[in-house]
Amino acid sequence: MHKLSRALDMAHVQIAVRVWLYLFVIIGSVFSELVRSDALSESSTQGSHGSKKALPEEVVFAQSGDGDYHLKIASKAVGKLLVPKIQPVSRPMSQWAGTLGLSALINGGYFHGDKPVSLVVINGERQADNIAAVTRHARSFPVLRSAFWVNSDGRVSIDWVGVDRDNRLLAFAEPLHYRRDQLEPLIPPANGSGSQIDPLWAVGGGPRLLQDGMSFITYDEEVFWGSGVKLDDVRPRTAICITESADVLLYVTRGARLDSLPRKLRALGCRDAMNLDGGGSSAMYVEGRAILDQQRAVPVVLAIRAAD
Repeated sequence: MHKLSRALDMAHVQIAVRVWLYLFVIIGSVFSELVRSDALSESSTQGSHGSKKALPEEVVFAQSGDGDYHLKIASKAVGKLLVPKIQPVSRPMSQWAGTLGLSALINGGYFHGDKPVSLVVINGERQADNIAAVTRHARSFPVLRSAFWVNSDGRVSIDWVGVDRDNRLLAFAEPLHYRRDQLEPLIPPANGSGSQIDPLWAVGGGPRLLQDGMSFITYDEEVFWGSGVKLDDVRPRTAICITESADVLLYVTRGARLDSLPRKLRALGCRDAMNLDGGGSSAMYVEGRAILDQQRAVPVVLAIRAAD
């Protein structure tokens, strides 16, 4: 009996030692993870504030759904904080994000190689114009495509924007009235028929997504049919909108149909909205962190200046 009792005691001791060792390993692992989290947090803080990439207080970043993200810029700060950037050679978004003095950015409008084919105005200077015509059915189809622009007073607007024969930048209240797969091109607007504009800055894209709070997708009118931009395929998207309170919202999603964007943006309070380049171009960086980046180099971004 004594030998059996001693054997049981030894077994109990061995079990207790194993339990304590197991607990020690768990506690050590948890402690290490906490230290790692603190280090990452500190690193992130240093990366944003130490490198002058902190978001200004007038800007809010949020996740609005599964894979949907947006930056909201207060209306009073749009003219001061939001600005397009352009380079003669396309750059990866990670390089754009390293630009001194920028806290956040998204990709801009359409381009071919290193050349933008969507409007870009910076500090009142036109760097690129919206494409004036596209080829469909082996013929040239004049088009009016969307653009988001800001005047010197900070007022924001989305219009269909083109250039007349006198090289004046004009905004139009409506696009040309094309139908899907139309065979005959339409006549471009008469010279001077639009309203001349002088933006402080502007970015082009298309199609229009919302007008006065209602879904208004001008995919057919802007002749995106016959291009790589589809209405019904699921892919990353980028958009810009004006809210009911005149704030500006920059939006990206990891995957959505183009024709689902009006509903998504309306749920965020958008009144007027425009699509930007999407697919492999869609990207967003916030305080140096990649929210969405597919490694495609782009020549134009829309950036938010960092806090002072």
